[in-house]
Amino acid sequence: MITLFSVIAVLFTLAGAGAVLRFGSVSRVFLARALAYAAGVLAAAAILDILPAGFGLNAEALSYGVLTALAALFTLESFAAHSACSEFMEDCHVHHLGAFALAAMTLHSLLDGFNIAVGFTPGAAAGFNVALGVILHKFADGVTLVLLLLHAGKTRRQALVYSLLLAAATPAGAFIAAPLIKDIPPGAEAFALGLSGGSFLYIAMADILPRLHKAYDRLAPAIFPLGFATVMLIRYFGE
Repeated sequence: MITLFSVIAVLFTLAGAGAVLRFGSVSRVFLARALAYAAGVLAAAAILDILPAGFGLNAEALSYGVLTALAALFTLESFAAHSACSEFMEDCHVHHLGAFALAAMTLHSLLDGFNIAVGFTPGAAAGFNVALGVILHKFADGVTLVLLLLHAGKTRRQALVYSLLLAAATPAGAFIAAPLIKDIPPGAEAFALGLSGGSFLYIAMADILPRLHKAYDRLAPAIFPLGFATVMLIRYFGE
């Protein structure tokens, strides 16, 4: 299952990149609504699946995991070019995309793979919800990367190559994490769940939702809780 969802995440990343390379852009209304739904899934999966499972193992270790994820993602995005750019929701002007920025984006993609692997530790339903949250926002990742690369003066071929590398980082993260989380102590598992849950909350609340407030799409407030409903339904039928 981890392999399957990692491959789907790759396909969604490439779909976002390919849409920009093929059509030149992607509808901002479509992206806003897709991201509103993804944010709902990410937040609900963290609050309903990941964090409760971690609290049941070791509440203190879980809390430190959450704090570590928040600090790490804030630091990564502080150095990544896309954190200083309004990205696909507004006009973007990037003249140079540095090696550190690309490394930060790759590490973020590796963390997505880690989240998929860790998400299955509480159970299949939780794993599916976590994987869904990762997959849904990978399309936007692909769009963002290609737009930044093209604005930075990269060729279409270079943009495609970088997109492939970014996409490949997600299954790499999952494959690295999967054997490491087997038979680990409860405290370490809780810390890993904290990393996963904290990263989901950061992406949803600090990364996606602030952009949606700038999009002023009237349907976004209705679409956002649909993500909650999806996670609840998966939990209900998965039990």
